[in-house]
Amino acid sequence: MKIAIIGGGLAGLTAAAYLSDNFGTEGTVFERSPQLGGRAFTYQKSGFTLNYGAHAVYGIDRHTLQHMEQELKLQFQSKQVDKRKVVYAKHGHLTPAPLDFVNILKTNVLKPFEKVRFVAEIAAVVANIHQLKNYKTLGEYLDHSHASADVKELWEHLVSSNFFIAPKDARKVSGEVIAEYYHNLFLSHKPVNYILGSWATITDQLIEKINHNEHWDIALKEGVESITQENGKYLLNTKTRQGLVFDQVIFAMPSQQVIKLLEGSSWLPFLEPYRNNTSTEVLVYDVGFSKVVSRPFHYISDMDNKIFISDVSATDHTVAPPTGQLLQGIAYLNDDCMDDEQRKEYLEGKTQKMEALFDQYYPDWREFVEVKRVSKKAMVSSVKNIHENRLVPSQIAEVPFLFCGDGCEGKGELAERAFSSGRNVAGLLLKELADIKSVAY
Repeated sequence: MKIAIIGGGLAGLTAAAYLSDNFGTEGTVFERSPQLGGRAFTYQKSGFTLNYGAHAVYGIDRHTLQHMEQELKLQFQSKQVDKRKVVYAKHGHLTPAPLDFVNILKTNVLKPFEKVRFVAEIAAVVANIHQLKNYKTLGEYLDHSHASADVKELWEHLVSSNFFIAPKDARKVSGEVIAEYYHNLFLSHKPVNYILGSWATITDQLIEKINHNEHWDIALKEGVESITQENGKYLLNTKTRQGLVFDQVIFAMPSQQVIKLLEGSSWLPFLEPYRNNTSTEVLVYDVGFSKVVSRPFHYISDMDNKIFISDVSATDHTVAPPTGQLLQGIAYLNDDCMDDEQRKEYLEGKTQKMEALFDQYYPDWREFVEVKRVSKKAMVSSVKNIHENRLVPSQIAEVPFLFCGDGCEGKGELAERAFSSGRNVAGLLLKELADIKSVAY
């Protein structure tokens, strides 16, 4: 079975690693950019390891990575973020984030009677009996809830943080999706971990597995420009090669790009439900210091300004020089229509608010900056997981291709959905291959 995988991000590499592990397959991973990893791309600068996205893993002991570790024999270590060092800022005051029972007792974001209410809600989610799963959206649940304004705000803030979505959009996330996600997370013994060495620790091993099979190759800087079907085969054209023949095609890229590639084809009408899917974009501000400037906490979420800062090096010592410190600040962006000048002013304002937080908690930080990178429009998720959007299934009945990525159906959110959907499509093809072999024999 000859397979084309279009997209070399986490999902594409995961699918290719599983498929190339089976010597009944051959194939090519096509990646239009000069590097692999997609939004999980990692690079080194002045002794710092920079990611294009946070490499936090939620509920790692219940995560798809655990299956991949066993099945693909991956080797990696992770370290848990210290829950006692995670804080919220609200109205100028710092308080422990209510991540577990101890922090709920200590936090000031809830009054005593509200803490009892919130603990009861968590218990209901863990027991899988919370009414939230019966509501179309979090907003609908909160509108019918008799909880206080502070409890409702906390729900919005938690969903915003874990789904990497603007707080105003948190109310649009499906109640069933939220209930399932937190049922899994609250049962985890390791709620927030970092992969030591960042995403490169995972992607490098996936690439090595693909390269280990001489029947597989990776084509960098070679985006696929068109696909046609002929005699049951698929013919792919790239900028440099024409008429490449494959038995199966996996799309491991955002649905918006898939639709663009298939524009004018007979398959396009069946992808129309996914045409208007919107993505999540944020402003990312990475800054590395030559020394540890200050370490008042490992993570702070500013509830008023909708900004959070992670002291990544406090948990993952490998991402900074021994005496250095690496912070990553993220600001949620609104989708409101703006002209270019308005958007420029808006993004500049967000950048200034981020730097003001640095000024507040990391005094004199500007004197010790070794590396700095500001991404003013970074895509976090290719499909914002809100009820107006539709995640793409692995298979669409009328379309002969397979689909995987963070905008596809799968377990978890963000990177986990990329991993789980990539693993799933590989499983579908390996099952098909096994069925073909059994018929042959």
